Amino acid sequence: MNVEEMIVKFLRFLVQERGYSENTIAAYRRDLEQFFGFYGEYANQVPVKIDTVNKVAIRHYLGMLTESGLEISSISRKLASLKAFFKFAARQGYVDSNPAALILSPKTKKRLPVVLTEEEIARAIQLPDDNTLVGKRNRAILELFYSTGIRLAELLALNIGDVNFNRLTLRVLGKGSKERIVPYGKKAAAALDDYLSWRKNEYGALALNSPLFISSRGGRVSRPLVQKLIARLLQSVSEQAHLSPHVLRHSFASHLLDHGADLNAVKDLLGHSSLSTTQLYTHIRIGKMKEVYQQAHPHAD
Repeated sequence: MNVEEMIVKFLRFLVQERGYSENTIAAYRRDLEQFFGFYGEYANQVPVKIDTVNKVAIRHYLGMLTESGLEISSISRKLASLKAFFKFAARQGYVDSNPAALILSPKTKKRLPVVLTEEEIARAIQLPDDNTLVGKRNRAILELFYSTGIRLAELLALNIGDVNFNRLTLRVLGKGSKERIVPYGKKAAAALDDYLSWRKNEYGALALNSPLFISSRGGRVSRPLVQKLIARLLQSVSEQAHLSPHVLRHSFASHLLDHGADLNAVKDLLGHSSLSTTQLYTHIRIGKMKEVYQQAHPHAD
């Protein structure tokens, strides 16, 4: 079996057995194709034989990535892709052992999530033009992101039938195809109802299996469209870097904790599989407390 066939078989396994999303599968494919492109030149092999890949070659690959200036987090992800691929190949009997198994990932510094203030988000939500269908859609997207903390991929996948308009809840399909029910607030409900009312007048009846958010052409909104929209709106109210839809998810979690929400409840709302992931938001609160202390206590310095 050649490398391309092996990659296809591995990716099919990730979809069928692990339930990975299209975006995750695409990332695995890019990582593996990049590595085997490197290895073909490194080992002077055409075609590449996966059973000849060794630990030394992988270390050289990681060194090349480091020299290219790639972020440590991206290097770690690429190494994780190789570990998973060769673990699968070993179980299938295509290699004797996993050559990446004992290679340690480079240590990364955890970067605290970017969080906006409640006032900044309130200002951003008021920016879309309320006199157009696109503007009403954009406001509803902002409100729903901030009201639920859902991921971009989860929002893009929503259909009309996933919304319970009476109970104000969403049925969300998260990572690993795990389904969860997420509540949303009255402000998001008002924005959503307003948008859908205008949309119904322009496009007709709303089928349960139709996308919740559509483009001006009537199809499901795309990832780049929503990313650019959110970045543009958030950049209008904040000078922070890395402004993306995920910032609204971070802000949702941080603001809940600021107002006394239980950490386990926030974990369930976010769809985290581990509490340790959610605990990252507690570091933001500690940082805020330190700022207040430094500014107010006479012996702080």
